[in-house]
Amino acid sequence: MSQKTTTTPPEAQEKSRIPAVLQRTWKLFERIIQPFLEAFLPKPHYLEGEETEQVIQMAHYRAEVPKLLGALGTIILVPALITFGVMALNQSETGEMIAAVFVIAALFFVFESAQEWLLYNQWKFIVTNKRFILITPYPQRRGFADVIYLKGGKIQVLDTNFSKSPLWGLFQIFQGTRDVMLSMSGYEFLETGAQVKGGLRFPDVSPEDILRLEQLIFG
Repeated sequence: MSQKTTTTPPEAQEKSRIPAVLQRTWKLFERIIQPFLEAFLPKPHYLEGEETEQVIQMAHYRAEVPKLLGALGTIILVPALITFGVMALNQSETGEMIAAVFVIAALFFVFESAQEWLLYNQWKFIVTNKRFILITPYPQRRGFADVIYLKGGKIQVLDTNFSKSPLWGLFQIFQGTRDVMLSMSGYEFLETGAQVKGGLRFPDVSPEDILRLEQLIFG
């Protein structure tokens, strides 16, 4: 008996190629965009046999507040733009000015939301079984971030302080979080007291993470 051979119609063959084409396009896009993203959200490179023991980020409210700002800005922006367009058609200068103020305020909220979201994701303290890894914003270039690798035992001082920002300081009072000062140089003694010498300020760390961090650094 002869076996029947089935042939796939050209239309079906074309459809079957589409996912593969999209996958290749996406991979190409990832290769192009990855170096750009690494400048803003760098990923650490781990050694062979290196295991993560703790990852510290800023407290949860530093992620939630930007979401609220972004939502508020979006809610204001859409009707404000529509109102601005209507007032421009009606040639109402007063209405245009009021609508423009709301548009600017909405854009400000959206911009602040994006900036705070980026900062939240740029601050990370990773403790592994071999070293400390710090991901921090780059001091000389706004918006960019850098990865710092420290050998275990290099950090000599861990100090806690309230935030310099009144807003985040208020959150810290109610949540018990603090800014953590990390230094490899120790304290500098002054007539009025002592301060961390050459310290890095890690913002809004939870009390549980501070305690765990003390155990990992000094234990």
